[in-house]
Amino acid sequence: MLNLFDHINQLHECELYQDLKQLACMALTLCDNSSSETEVLTLTQKYQTMVFCGNAHYQLAEYLKAEDLYLKALQLRKAINKTKGKTTCPQQGNMEMTSEVEVKYKVYQCLMRMKQHREAMTILEGISTKQRTAKINLALARLYLRAGMDRSAITSFKEVLRECPLALEAIHGLLSLGQKGTDVVTLVMSGMPHGTICDWLSNWIRGYAFLASHEYNHTIYTFKLLDTKTYLKDNIYLLTGLAQTHFMEGQYNQALITFQRAHARDPLYLSSMDMYAFLLYKDKKVQELQRLAQQLMSVSEHAAEPWIAMGYLSVVTKKAVRAVYFAQKANNINPCNVEAFLLKGTALLDIKKTQEAILHYQEALRVAPHRYEAYAGLIECYLMSHRNRDALSWSWKAIKTLGSSARTLTLYASVLGKDKGTVAKAKTYLERAMSFDPTYLEPVYLMTEILAQERQFEKGIDLLRKQLINQSTCRLHQMLADFLTQTNEHQEALDHYNKALGLDPSNTRAKEGMERVEKQSDIGMDNSFDVEVEDMGSSDHEGFDFDDVESTWSDTEFS
Repeated sequence: MLNLFDHINQLHECELYQDLKQLACMALTLCDNSSSETEVLTLTQKYQTMVFCGNAHYQLAEYLKAEDLYLKALQLRKAINKTKGKTTCPQQGNMEMTSEVEVKYKVYQCLMRMKQHREAMTILEGISTKQRTAKINLALARLYLRAGMDRSAITSFKEVLRECPLALEAIHGLLSLGQKGTDVVTLVMSGMPHGTICDWLSNWIRGYAFLASHEYNHTIYTFKLLDTKTYLKDNIYLLTGLAQTHFMEGQYNQALITFQRAHARDPLYLSSMDMYAFLLYKDKKVQELQRLAQQLMSVSEHAAEPWIAMGYLSVVTKKAVRAVYFAQKANNINPCNVEAFLLKGTALLDIKKTQEAILHYQEALRVAPHRYEAYAGLIECYLMSHRNRDALSWSWKAIKTLGSSARTLTLYASVLGKDKGTVAKAKTYLERAMSFDPTYLEPVYLMTEILAQERQFEKGIDLLRKQLINQSTCRLHQMLADFLTQTNEHQEALDHYNKALGLDPSNTRAKEGMERVEKQSDIGMDNSFDVEVEDMGSSDHEGFDFDDVESTWSDTEFS
């Protein structure tokens, strides 16, 4: 016949937590009020009932109450340990109890739910190193990483791998902390059965080692090599890793294509989808971004990525205040999520709150010092606040941190170009940027603007025509048309305005430019029959408001 504890145990096994919570509470009260002659529960059963009741409260998201019960259970366990060897209660000797280590881990879980990270670290550190299991060492490694205690994190990650050689999070953790890929491979292989061959694993580790050391081209090559192998082709983790690497290298088009491939492969996958959302926002792909945000939100509301996707959707639909709220939601879920800081900075900048945006971009750089997007956003804030000296300092810091590349050189040149005294220097850096990567168009756009301000239209036309040989964008056609207008080549200008609108029908600058040229042509036709010879050619630009065009070019911002 089942006794009271058996019924408690049965409710726990059946996961009837609401019933378990009530029955366990009553049993503990009966136990406290009963005399020694009418014992309701043995000490062991009382301990286990407290643990079961704590589990019930934890499952019902009542974390503070669960923590309280677990701590009381640990106190009782100490009393039980003291009584061992002196007296033995009925059923105490043969009953299996939840270990103290496991209960302490449960306390840690409650503290993490309540975001008490320091207390969570303290409870786990109270477990002796010999008693620490892989999950405890991994939990400690995460906490040490969060607290900036890198050496302790490395030690804990290594302990995880000694017990579980294929714990990939521990592998990534060691690589992110600067451990050499060869050392990590050796550590992993030493824990594998003798003779085990894992070519894919060593290449995987090598790829992430390159990623951790910011050798993105090597990472891309390694991941693509793995993707061509039939046994890892289309793996979701490999695809998102490859997409992230393209993103970090500034290859946004390739990153977008790879993210699209990954999302099509597994629409329920969340990790890195916040980067995907940023790319869709950047390219103004509103419908695709809306579908992504809705899909991610249907997967989970307890991850940062869905809220970040919703935030970028809000920014692109001119609801930046709402985006700030979504960014904060993401930040509350994961305080170290750099994409949340970038989103909030973007939204605050959109509503002209530059000082607040500066703080969030700086926080993003604290968490991820190698994020180009954070430098670009911060510099844009400083330029909007007329703090050109700060902008110049941070753009130079970007070159020092990220290295000389087409992106960083263009960023530095964009600040130099704001001062008439350093425009020549800006042109030098832009020429270097274009030689670094001939396919990167931002230095071309910026150089074209400078040439327009200097009224060097022929040079601008030559530059734009060279670019259009290999790639065609709406902006290239529109800028070339603007320049052709200035040299009175109206028919060709109209052709390029038409091409620009064919690529982007909503481009207002192309529409306005076309209207000006057509109006100018109409005026020319009307006056061609009665104009006097001496008046012909008196003004090459009559009827065309160049100041308007120049102001439009000078207002263009680069990131």
